Amino acid sequence: MTLRKNNNFIYLIFGRVITNFGDSLYTVVLAYITISLYNLGADALALFGLIAFFPSLINFVFGSFIDNCRNKKSLLITFEIVQLLAITGILCTVFFRFDILFIFICHFIFSFANTLIYPVQSSFIPQILHHKKTDIEKSVYAMNITNNTVDIVSNFLSSIILIYMSVISILILDMFTFILCIALFLRISVKNIGYTPPKNNHLQEKGNDKNDILFAFTYFWQKKTPSRIVVMEGILSGLTTMVMRIVGAYLVILNIGVEYLGVLLAIQRGSELVGVFLSNQIRMPFKNFFMIDYLVSGVAITMIAFIDSIAIKTVLFALTFVLIGMSGTVYGKMIYHFYEYQHIGKVTSVINTVSSFAIVTCLLIPMIYDNVVNLIIITGIITIIFGLYLLFFNKTNDSLERMT
Repeated sequence: MTLRKNNNFIYLIFGRVITNFGDSLYTVVLAYITISLYNLGADALALFGLIAFFPSLINFVFGSFIDNCRNKKSLLITFEIVQLLAITGILCTVFFRFDILFIFICHFIFSFANTLIYPVQSSFIPQILHHKKTDIEKSVYAMNITNNTVDIVSNFLSSIILIYMSVISILILDMFTFILCIALFLRISVKNIGYTPPKNNHLQEKGNDKNDILFAFTYFWQKKTPSRIVVMEGILSGLTTMVMRIVGAYLVILNIGVEYLGVLLAIQRGSELVGVFLSNQIRMPFKNFFMIDYLVSGVAITMIAFIDSIAIKTVLFALTFVLIGMSGTVYGKMIYHFYEYQHIGKVTSVINTVSSFAIVTCLLIPMIYDNVVNLIIITGIITIIFGLYLLFFNKTNDSLERMT
């Protein structure tokens, strides 16, 4: 059965597409509420950012629960309902002008549910696709294409909607996107979906939450190639997030108006989408791809800081994010390739924790050291070092596994 003929997968992917649009609306309107309605500044926005990442730091606690859950459809729907209730709480807070503390609380609840949805989805996909490896790898590509496309369109539309609609109307529209997503998830049929219970493992003793958490980290780290790449990807994701947060200041250094930041972000998202399209043509061992990725993108990032030509800087910037777009799909395929499907929830939860910790740490760096040019150079050098590590030092048998 192809992906297009699998109704359960269609309902899942369209549900996530709709809530991706809802997430974009939510992010834009939350910033507007904070600045325009409550007259708060950058510190409040930064606090919202930290609140959004905090649940990811404890994601690993729920990995075993997600994998052991027999009815992942109900779990997905439950988290969507929690997000819907959180948005309803924000709507009531704005309408009745309650203290912004209630928005912070609702934002934490929303972020908590949003963080757990992705491990549930990752763990559910093998069941929906009847554990067919080829279909699962195709699903990674399909979801990356749709998510990147929706992100580009929704970020653009969200800004336009904010011009023509009131905050209350946007929040109601946002609620409707989650209601529609719940309706689609309800149509997923679990009759023909098999449940594969977790296998007994000598590293894990059942019935003990502490041992479940220990098993999740130990099992994740057993596979040397993917676990090391995950850590490096987490660090590089944090550094890239940091650079993109301060890139506006770099435009000022280059005597380019900050108003061009939107153009730069459009180039970023467009380049990532091109990378996703190209990723389906890659056929090489996972280690080799990430080695080339890190060496090329590291050199490109470093050269951005030294080359004077704005045109060449832009080309190097675009090249970097084309590679980032490619690596997203390869990364997803790598996780499904190396780890057993019944433990995907655990692995994804650990990955979210590692990545979020790296991102939060990197976002704190500009508060201590704010030389924008040097931070860009450091990011490029660290990326090159990771590429050299994969080239010379990570000699493992599982690194020879090839993408199909």
